[in-house]
Amino acid sequence: MDFLKAITASEACRILDTFSLSPRTETVHIDNAYARVLARDIVSSESIPAFARSLVDGYAVRSRDTQGATETNPLFLIRTGAVRIGEQAEGRISGGDCVYVSTGSMMPSGSNAVVMQEYARQVTDGVEITRTVYEGEHVCHEGEDIKEGVIVLEMGRKLTAFDLGVLAALGQSSIPVYERPGIALISTGDEIVAVDEIPSPGKVRDINRYTVTALVEKTGARCEFLGHVADEIGEITEKLQSAGAYDMILISGGSSKGERDFITDSIEKLGGEILFHGINIKPGKPTIFGRLLEKPIFGLPGHPASCAMVAVRFVAPLATRLQGETRGQEITTQGVLATNVPSSYGIEEYVPVRLERAAAGVSVVPIFSKSAVVSSLAHAAGYIIVPQGTEGLEKGETVEVYFF
Repeated sequence: MDFLKAITASEACRILDTFSLSPRTETVHIDNAYARVLARDIVSSESIPAFARSLVDGYAVRSRDTQGATETNPLFLIRTGAVRIGEQAEGRISGGDCVYVSTGSMMPSGSNAVVMQEYARQVTDGVEITRTVYEGEHVCHEGEDIKEGVIVLEMGRKLTAFDLGVLAALGQSSIPVYERPGIALISTGDEIVAVDEIPSPGKVRDINRYTVTALVEKTGARCEFLGHVADEIGEITEKLQSAGAYDMILISGGSSKGERDFITDSIEKLGGEILFHGINIKPGKPTIFGRLLEKPIFGLPGHPASCAMVAVRFVAPLATRLQGETRGQEITTQGVLATNVPSSYGIEEYVPVRLERAAAGVSVVPIFSKSAVVSSLAHAAGYIIVPQGTEGLEKGETVEVYFF
């Protein structure tokens, strides 16, 4: 494939979306299921609640026995017992009777409503009801929350804290989920040194290793750093061979055209395929994507801001899909652009922004920087997209902000 025969961002996304993936599954205990992705639908094996229960402290009644009751004209009912939470209700309520119930306790047979205790006065041999209640009032009926035999949580859903509550209510302690994919990360470049070294002239610390790892692990995947290699085809090829056990491979640096950039050559030498080399975006144009050992492989730009934006826009969504997640959505908000944003026609541009409160709502303030600058992203809440068919955005426009 010709170097930097750039494709559009939408075409790149189409290629990524159609890349064949085979996420593996496993079963985990509910204690370890938070933020994991369901590998099959969860069908309720029982109704929740399993019995009609009171939603308040008060008196279980037949609603028709309270019709016309008021503070000044109360109706008298005979108290025939009490049901505390956790107890089984015994007997049946007859006309003119009531039974004391606690919040969450089982409703006695024959009752269909609850009078809150604030509207009941105990007297010597019974209870005065001072308010009319209607059928179903303050009652959660059997199966009102979850009905037996229905799908309550769908395959491909990342489990939330509330989902775990549903699973617990159903007695589901063993949860079928997709395995967390393992993603290999390799740094390339003769100029790269470790984070704890003092760079000599011409050298820089390995920034991308930490940024990319965090962005990948934010999706729920595991990211393992396989080490740093020099700009030498033999070293790169050997390191790529060692990544065969992983579900995706990321190489930071070496995607731009140069006599010492060997990523595409190494992929092809190992029998891989380059699916695209170059996306019409800024920053991040020289991105490589291909197939190696039947796994997806990215060659990420070396400049920190470029590398980070490609990881956010293209790597993270694929890492999410590797986990079987089908409902992942970007978190966005809208705001008003605080200043003009110039752009080149034909390029989709990602501009980091910060958000400020304004009289009219949210003010979106662009942070302009070069692709080699990483500090701009540290001060940004998210980014906006300047479409490739425009020459920029104007101050006062309403824009969509994508949170990091």
